[in-house]
Amino acid sequence: MVLPFASVCGCLASKDDDPDTEHLHKPREGKLYQQKLKPCCMLVITTQKVVTLFVVTGLLFIPIGVALLVQSTEIYEYDYDYTDCRNNNGRLCYEVLDEGESDTCECEQATLTVPDSVNKDNKIMFLYGLSNYYQNHRMYRRSQSFAQLLGDVQAECLDQYCDPYISDEAGKPYYPRGAIANSYFTDTFTLTRSDENNVDTEVILDASHISWESDTKYKFLVPEGFDPDDTSEFSWPKDWQKWENKTFIPRIVNDNRLINWMNPAAFPSFTKLYARVVLEPGQYKLDITYRYNVKDFRGKKFVRLAETSWMGGRSLFLGSAYTIVGIACLLAAAFFVVISRKTRMKRHARRKKIDEQLENFKATHGQTDA
Repeated sequence: MVLPFASVCGCLASKDDDPDTEHLHKPREGKLYQQKLKPCCMLVITTQKVVTLFVVTGLLFIPIGVALLVQSTEIYEYDYDYTDCRNNNGRLCYEVLDEGESDTCECEQATLTVPDSVNKDNKIMFLYGLSNYYQNHRMYRRSQSFAQLLGDVQAECLDQYCDPYISDEAGKPYYPRGAIANSYFTDTFTLTRSDENNVDTEVILDASHISWESDTKYKFLVPEGFDPDDTSEFSWPKDWQKWENKTFIPRIVNDNRLINWMNPAAFPSFTKLYARVVLEPGQYKLDITYRYNVKDFRGKKFVRLAETSWMGGRSLFLGSAYTIVGIACLLAAAFFVVISRKTRMKRHARRKKIDEQLENFKATHGQTDA
């Protein structure tokens, strides 16, 4: 039995009691098999090497972590929670929706302040966020027809996960099918700024190129010759139909905002990119049209303005992680130094004691011999 080669620099030979097969386990001649290659290195781990590694890692990670923390604190980010917003009559908007008075509610105008630290040349991300909304639920994630999103309007869902959002009463398939599309986020936002003459100018919320390019090109495809006004072969999702001909409802499946919504979030609290906007320092007015009720599942809604930099968005995690790991490395280096010194002192004391015993032994036997 010939053993396979088990190491880059040599092989592991096993013992065999049979003398007839003993020669088969002998490594072949050559630098590779005899572990004599120049690139081969057998690292001898010493206290000095370990301490040096930890110190270098710590001194490298701590400045990186501090730089990331400082940069993160300088990034502008503002959240505005409008879950309990009121209309101009003082009524809570979610109560207006619950009582069936109207399908929409205009929130009182909010004022947002953009500080002078914001870079005028950077586009700020305009995001909406939901909390206590479990898009990561297994049944919800699967409630979509991937084949339909690839361009086949009549495609079925796998294992009936889209039920009851499969087809309408006439038997025409919903397009797109499933609970994810049916629960599309319908709140809309308008951002304005007043000039010196108190003339309001609407800020453009650019919704182009806010989704992944791979999704637009390969995952969400519009069927050839598709006409959104011709609904003879399909029907729009059930909850979309009451908003027919409204501009905030997608007309094609590769709509950027629809794509962002159709990609389920991993956590119950999440944000979705709504638009990108260029903002100069100053005060802005935010108008919100409230349509999406989250009180039924004790959720919350908010708007976020977030600036980006070379390190991405605002996040204290990465900087904190680098800093903590760097400090831990320095503490580990100090620990190994202390342990090494104690061990060395004990070893020296033991050696000194042995030397004294040898000297006493020699002295005693020398006197006996004399």
